[in-house]
Amino acid sequence: MLYYCSGKPSAKRVHRHLWTWPKSHLVAITGAGISVESGLPTVDDTVAGIPLRRLFQPTIWREEPLAAFRAYRVIVSEWRRKRPNRAHLALARAEVPIITQNIDGLHRAAGSTRVIELHGNLRELRCDACGGIFQSDLAWKAPIPTCPTCGEFLRPGFVLEGEEVRHIARAVDWVAEARGLLIVGTELQMTPVRELYELARGRNVPIAWVGDHAEDWVPYLLGEEGRSHSLFCPGEV
Repeated sequence: MLYYCSGKPSAKRVHRHLWTWPKSHLVAITGAGISVESGLPTVDDTVAGIPLRRLFQPTIWREEPLAAFRAYRVIVSEWRRKRPNRAHLALARAEVPIITQNIDGLHRAAGSTRVIELHGNLRELRCDACGGIFQSDLAWKAPIPTCPTCGEFLRPGFVLEGEEVRHIARAVDWVAEARGLLIVGTELQMTPVRELYELARGRNVPIAWVGDHAEDWVPYLLGEEGRSHSLFCPGEV
């Protein structure tokens, strides 16, 4: 059964019978919407004169690496100051395994230990030449940072357009074993992430899909009394 959770919190409460088993049997898939309350920008925003959406395109890192890394340093500096919100913290407290499309690292900052970052993260820089992975602090060592191992230029540690997402096989295994799926802040429009939802539907796993107000819905669905009086209603996506 699919439950779609959207709209402003209501005074009406309903029974959460789908979420009474141990939280270790749940899996959450999260997207940008879960980090809204933390004050993160959207892909439509501009950073250092560059549309954020462009930073996920490989052409800017090949053709304008100076400008790209200038924007990257601004993003890393600003995002390091952001803090997990109530939705991140509720998932961490419940020890729910998380498959996230976000690169902000807020699930780990909240204390979640089982996290798959499908699109990579801002903590790391990568070397395509030798495969090395390094901390993002290297971005401040030079206008265009180079690999300490082989000397080639580094690239950001997040997935660019056209590249494969990471750890998708492990994500499939998690969803295949789940007894409940919680989708938060994402429309899952693209494959292969959409296939995780289809896998759960094919197994008749109960699914709660949180479209907005994640900071209220997620604690409520995880049984944290007093944090939200929300309407939990069935629907289709």
